[in-house]
This record gives sequence, C-alpha cells and structure tokens, in this order.
Amino acid sequence: MRNSDISIITAKAENIEINKNELALRLKTDRGYNSELLEKCRKRFNETVEYKCAYIRTEVDLSQENICKFDFAEIESRNLYKNLQGCREAFVMAVTTGIAVDRLLKKLNVISQAEHFVTDGLSSAAVESFCDYASDIMKTGIKCANRFSPGYGDVSLEVQKPLLERLCAFETLGITLNSAYLMTPVKSITAIMGIIDN
Repeated sequence: MRNSDISIITAKAENIEINKNELALRLKTDRGYNSELLEKCRKRFNETVEYKCAYIRTEVDLSQENICKFDFAEIESRNLYKNLQGCREAFVMAVTTGIAVDRLLKKLNVISQAEHFVTDGLSSAAVESFCDYASDIMKTGIKCANRFSPGYGDVSLEVQKPLLERLCAFETLGITLNSAYLMTPVKSITAIMGIIDN
C-alpha cells in the first residue's frame, strides 16, 4: 500500500464557513435566508460532521493529445486535458464530511422531511466549502488550475476507483465505492487540481 506520500487535512466545524451562495442554491432560497429550522439543523450538523481530506501531489504526463497520464491511471479526456494545460504536476484529492452525517440524514429522512431537506442542503454546501478550504491549504504559494472532478465533462465516474485506491481512501477517509462508482459517505468529493508551471 502506497501511503507514505498521502497528506491529510482535517478541520473543525467552526473553521469551515459554509458558502452562503452554495447554501442558498441547495435550499432554493435567497442568499440571506435564515430561520429557526436552519439554525437547529446547522447546530446538529456541526456537532456531527467530521471534515477530512486526503491528497497527494503527483506528476502528470500530457505528451499525448487528450490523454492525461497519472501514476494511478491513464485518463482519456478532452476536457481534463484542456484543464491541465501548462501543468506537469497535479494535486489529487478526496474530501468527506464523514459517515456520521450519512447516518444523521438517514435518521432525519424517517422522522422529519423538513429537517432532512435542510440538513441535506447544509451537508452538500459544507462539503464544497471544505473542499475549497483544503484546496486553499494545498495551493499556498502555488498557482493552480480549477479543480476537476470525475463525473464532470467527459471524465467517467469510473476514474473514482483508481483515484480512491491511490489515496487509500478507505483507510484514510472511510470512503467506499459501490458498483455504480458512487461514494459512501455520500457527502464526499474527489478532484484533480493541476499545478501550473511558473
């Protein structure tokens, strides 16, 4: 198991400011929306969440058009190839809010549809905000391309498997993958972020 080059980032709930635009989008509300229900769900979510990220810095070979070669996979993609132009290295990452959030959402789905909807929106916005937080730590003093995730553009979700294996994601983050290449915990994200040569 290659894990000596895997770095871990964690954060407490109070360190992650959930993006208000992202939250409004998830809840289908105005940006400044607040309510007693939202605050109740936010408090419980913050007591439950376990933010964690695993990442590596690795070489990327773009010598063949529309082929992105990493040490864990060869990805054929016009979109990712274009995104990584000017890069010889990349950060490869996975982030999660933890399995306890999944359990909370399952529980709320049974006892309160309103609380489930709000907490689900909070969780989705929170994992995106933590992904931004972790990315900012990685790229301190480094110019990077925009993050690119499997399942977007022409990059297949099948890329999740070798990417998560490379990050030893079950051991490092508790992330598993089903036959449809969807992750558990559900509120998890994988991404590739090119490092632009100076």
